[in-house]
Amino acid sequence: MTSVILTAREKKLRYAKPWLTIAYFCIPTVLLMIIQGFYNIIDKTLALQFAAPDAMKDPFYVDAYNALNHFTGSQIVTEIPLKEMQSYINIATQYASQTYNLQWAFSVMMGMGTAMNFSLAYGRRNISKMKELSGNGFTSTILFSCITAFGVFCIVYPGWNAVFITSQMGSHYNVITEHLCWTYTIPLLAAAPLMFLSYFFMSMLRSEGKMLWVVIMILSSLLVNCGAGIFFMCVCHLQLSGAMLGTVFAWLVQIIWGLIIVFGVKGSYLKFGWKDILFLKWQNIVAFMKAGLPNFINNAALVITSFALTTLVVQLPNQSYNNGISILQELYSSITPWMTIVLSAGIGLTQGARSIIAYNYGAKKYNRIWQVLKRVSILIIIWFTLMLVVFICFGGLMMQAFAFPKEYVPQYRWWIIINFMTYPCCAFTYIALTLFQGINKSMLGTFTSSLRTFLVILPLIGIGYGVSMATGNPIYFFVFIGLNDLISSCIIVPILVHYWFKYRQKLVDLPDDFRSTSINKETFKDSLEHLSKMEVKAAKETTTAPSKKQS
Repeated sequence: MTSVILTAREKKLRYAKPWLTIAYFCIPTVLLMIIQGFYNIIDKTLALQFAAPDAMKDPFYVDAYNALNHFTGSQIVTEIPLKEMQSYINIATQYASQTYNLQWAFSVMMGMGTAMNFSLAYGRRNISKMKELSGNGFTSTILFSCITAFGVFCIVYPGWNAVFITSQMGSHYNVITEHLCWTYTIPLLAAAPLMFLSYFFMSMLRSEGKMLWVVIMILSSLLVNCGAGIFFMCVCHLQLSGAMLGTVFAWLVQIIWGLIIVFGVKGSYLKFGWKDILFLKWQNIVAFMKAGLPNFINNAALVITSFALTTLVVQLPNQSYNNGISILQELYSSITPWMTIVLSAGIGLTQGARSIIAYNYGAKKYNRIWQVLKRVSILIIIWFTLMLVVFICFGGLMMQAFAFPKEYVPQYRWWIIINFMTYPCCAFTYIALTLFQGINKSMLGTFTSSLRTFLVILPLIGIGYGVSMATGNPIYFFVFIGLNDLISSCIIVPILVHYWFKYRQKLVDLPDDFRSTSINKETFKDSLEHLSKMEVKAAKETTTAPSKKQS
């Protein structure tokens, strides 16, 4: 039996108590995703506070406001009322968030896809493969970000009718909202490689277990996001562009941290060379996309669903309009950021758990997979149940945080509760995604994740819209949407039960085929370099062997 050096992180993945492993690998991912969800909330909040005072005096918006309201003579205003400008910004950032989330879906596909393949190689202790995947993932992430940014640009550029934005307005086209949305989106498109690379480094460092560094990265970038956003809006007067530039600088900080950690910290398997960057292997790119496909479908389906909701909600009957803005559209825009936070925490928990499961699947520790999964499942169920209670208790205050008119809160807060009434059932979607993606069953993970985000929700949106139009009561639109998680769980639970009865007798940990030895931080780098040299030497001997035989 050979002796193999295991790092402290690998020992946690293989041998630590399940709760300790979950805490070590999942808390940073939960923090990461919550803070990632907070980026939109921070940008939106800062924009409402610091961009609105400049935008309300902007001649372009003032002229458009006068034209929109058909003001003439003494009716013409020189400033847009602050509350109304904040309403425009609230809706504009909601439209722009669709663009953000669409681009984000592609970045998650590449980042998580690379990280999942890295975790499998990590579990098998294939050092050369880990470096190759890291370098290939870095290059393919940059290339893919440029392609994605161009595709998104084509559907949001006002000169080409901005079909992705204007279609959400229905028959209530508003030039103020469109222009605000475009100025918010420009930095996002220009900095697409930064978005992709920031998530790439976050995912890879999580997979390698550098959780403390990840926490430092996300906390420092959050501070930069706030500071830079305020600076660009208050000092440079860039309005909504300034809000997004704060996020761009936060991405840049994360990338700088990532490069420092990968190349400056001892004992990193992520340290790639020029060969790994320049010589892309098609099979690696395909593997990245295949592994990240469930995440992409999950995020892209959310964009499609949100797009359909935003498009149809403005057309629901018997609702009020203020300066071309639907009250139900304001309702949806005010609650969407909070939905993002709730889902982000669930996604973060599953991402951390998937890294644990993927490693142990590669190491053939099947009972450990079950021990981790059942504990994570309990946490996920508790989280979504708790969030339903929060919406019931504080829904009104959460709506007002994003400029929803106070006078409408008593009526519409119950509509929000109806919309989230089966939220605890959402947990089963994330449990299934954690398991199936962790054990490399990508297609099954794709199917289960797409139920609540695409396959079930879209028909419910259509039915709810039809019933609302037929009855003249828009509340049915929210009632049918609220059934989404219940119906999805009715499909997912039998699948999980089937897999439990099929594999429960095989949930055993296979013994290691090596003898573990300890390693400390001082000797880790020397040991890693020694292993690399041995691999190179073996490769050279394999190459020169035929020529020696011939001679």
